[in-house]
Amino acid sequence: MGAYQFKLPDIGEGISEGTVAQWYVKVGDVLKEDDDLLEIENDKSVEEIPSPVAGTVKNILVGEGETAEVGQVLVEFEVEGAGNVTEGAETAAPQTSVEQTPASPAIEKVPTTETSVVDKTETVPPKMSEVDRSLPVLAMPAVRVYAREKGVDIKNLSGTGSHGHVTKEDVDAFLQGGNKPEAAETKEAESVTAISSASKDSQISSQEWPETREKMSGIRKATAKAMVNSVSEIPHVTVFDDVVVDKLWDHRKQYKTMAAEREVRLTFLPYVVKALSIVMKEFPIFNSYVDMENQEVVYRDYINVGIATDTDRGLFVPNIKNADQKSLFGLAKQITENTEKAKDGKLTSNDMKHTGMSITNIGSIGGGLFTPIINWPEVAILGLGKITKEAVVVEDEIKVAYVLKLSLSFDHRIIDGATAQKALNRLGELLSEPELLLMEG
Repeated sequence: MGAYQFKLPDIGEGISEGTVAQWYVKVGDVLKEDDDLLEIENDKSVEEIPSPVAGTVKNILVGEGETAEVGQVLVEFEVEGAGNVTEGAETAAPQTSVEQTPASPAIEKVPTTETSVVDKTETVPPKMSEVDRSLPVLAMPAVRVYAREKGVDIKNLSGTGSHGHVTKEDVDAFLQGGNKPEAAETKEAESVTAISSASKDSQISSQEWPETREKMSGIRKATAKAMVNSVSEIPHVTVFDDVVVDKLWDHRKQYKTMAAEREVRLTFLPYVVKALSIVMKEFPIFNSYVDMENQEVVYRDYINVGIATDTDRGLFVPNIKNADQKSLFGLAKQITENTEKAKDGKLTSNDMKHTGMSITNIGSIGGGLFTPIINWPEVAILGLGKITKEAVVVEDEIKVAYVLKLSLSFDHRIIDGATAQKALNRLGELLSEPELLLMEG
């Protein structure tokens, strides 16, 4: 028998780290090659990684919610064959003398509660009387959200997870009348925290202004880094416009039923994608990126349009490949499929690779004009606001019309203001005349 160490693989796109979203296995499990192993989450996607070998899970070195760098060992297997192997290494890796227990889930602060070890691999959860209730409770972010939705304070729960952390099952048990700390245990915790009158005053003060801390998810951390990188590297400028879309409104209304009969959800977004793909053809600078190292502007010879999608896990931007070659119904179907995959956590890195330009739609939740941040390394992003009825002047007459709010942020290093405004004018023209949009497309 030999040891096999599996490292976090490089999935491309310049991703240097990933967060373990979920382990599908535990120590002691016997796997076949290509069995489901774990789920890795990064700023681009959520990737399911299969087992690279057949063998027994010996050690899990990175716990759920923890971040690992590319090349870092995630798990050790016991496999048939002589010697020890580290995936990707040219020479055999030295055998570790002490087996490690699975890493604990991500928390705000790890309680300093001792646990005993059974068979070197399994830890016994601390008993309720052993837990210092003045410290934060161990629980995964998803469990915290679940508890809040159920109206349960996790501080009142006894964690039964492998490291004493609270699970969804603990929340359910509490709701059914179980998993409640005894009064004596509560008094014990209170007696430990109650010391001097000064400390009591300080404690009361903190209770008057309570705060809750929650560790940032891998997606949220990656999004934060990406936004800071975009703003610090790209000089953003945003131009705005109001477009009368009465004809677009009527066109969608006319074909909405036909689309539904074909199991297609026809929204205004496919029209915008179609119009933007035409603009990207006519203004190729919007379908490029900047290579500062070589002082070059690189033009893409394909048109992929990304659509920012808000999910419970964070913001993802899957794209529609070759958007210029698809019909309105085809675009609508692809948008729906991408949205469902994003919300179900099924997007892959390929679903988000090679985006030329992105669309972010804040109008769907009532927003108007805003200043969207460019999805680096792209050079522009289109922001959609809501469509509202407004009084406008049309051919010297005041009338009530449907008006769409547009916001276009662009990289001022390579796109001038005049070029951006011309592109926005063209986009408005196409959206105000859907028949023209179909002819040009």
